[in-house]
Amino acid sequence: MFLKEIELINFKCHEHLKLSFSTEDKKKPVRKTTFMLGENGTGKSAFLKAIALITAGSNALGEVLGNPDEWVKNGKKYAEILAVITTAEGQERQLKLKISRGHYLKEIIDDNSETLFLIDQAIKKADRNYFVVAYGASRRLNREESRLFNAGSKSRSPRSSNIVSLFNPDAALISLTSWAMDLDYSGKAGSGMQTVKTALNKFFVENVKFKTIDKKKKQLIFSTPDGEVPLEQLSDGYQNVAAWVGDLMFNITNTFKDHKDPLKARGLLLIDEIDLHLHPIWQRQLHTFIKTKLPNFQIVATTHSPLTAQQAEEHELYALKREGKKLDLISFNGDPSKLLVHQILMTPVFGLPTDESLVVEKKKEEYGKLKSKKRHTTTEKMKLTSLAKEVREITPDRYTNAKQKKEIALLEKLESRLS
Repeated sequence: MFLKEIELINFKCHEHLKLSFSTEDKKKPVRKTTFMLGENGTGKSAFLKAIALITAGSNALGEVLGNPDEWVKNGKKYAEILAVITTAEGQERQLKLKISRGHYLKEIIDDNSETLFLIDQAIKKADRNYFVVAYGASRRLNREESRLFNAGSKSRSPRSSNIVSLFNPDAALISLTSWAMDLDYSGKAGSGMQTVKTALNKFFVENVKFKTIDKKKKQLIFSTPDGEVPLEQLSDGYQNVAAWVGDLMFNITNTFKDHKDPLKARGLLLIDEIDLHLHPIWQRQLHTFIKTKLPNFQIVATTHSPLTAQQAEEHELYALKREGKKLDLISFNGDPSKLLVHQILMTPVFGLPTDESLVVEKKKEEYGKLKSKKRHTTTEKMKLTSLAKEVREITPDRYTNAKQKKEIALLEKLESRLS
């Protein structure tokens, strides 16, 4: 399954949002990667949750929906999610999920029987149909010593377990350590652990590598510059990566276990704040890592990072922008991968007015206000001279556009006149 189009009506903070994933490439008619930017409170997470809800099926929907009224925009009577998906055979399916204010779960399931029946029938034939896996911003390493599922997840269907961390910040992911131990006990550690080892070592920096399993202590051991340490003692950044990458590998290999290479299966991956806790070096390689490991997955992710945005290609980067109570979806005009990081920050999708520090920006504002006065006192002239000198001391070579170079020339002229 690939997502071809999504439309939200009165859903959370979105009165209306519509995004197409179609391309003009006949060989690749659906865009494989989409990054969504936006300030806090612009509904990025809600956008991902809408996709997860409409593709969930009745059982998973009942387990993640929660209070239906919370999905309906304030002052509205209902919310709607509409989607177009394509099957592995290239057939289109129209999906619609309506959530009415005041309705109970049973009523919502009855209201959406047509869409839910379509998905449920597909799932009934094979769990892998319409395969979706999602990760929320609160994803965390599962430290439970249970086999694969902690107590809170035993009642969940596999389909809801795949997406629950997007809806529940307390949901623990599949325990990477428990999975490794199970593979070892079952005698399947060869292929399964090789998948985990290759994935983790491909993404971790060179001086941290997976080494072995400590069977007595039930720990995954990593080689680091500080010696051999268990997974639970690695930094938050390493643990975060190990948590969701391990969970992702488990869900895919478990669902497509009859495939010769499960990671080449088709599916939809949703990740909220994809670069969470990641050092800039990792942020720059994350997109390539996922595309290489999951070549046939469609990826929809939110981010705040210009380094992640820089990995997007043309038509892959979008932003939610708020103007008062109105939310607009804007697309990036051009190819982000061809720009410098500071250039991306100053495009409309990020909206920063300058790449200068706040200190320098405020000094320039102060200088501009003083300079605009027709007459200056002796004190003000001294202040202007001081400000001009301070700003001039910033290395001119770092400026890359004509406007900033012109500012430097004016400051030099002013300093010469006032001295």
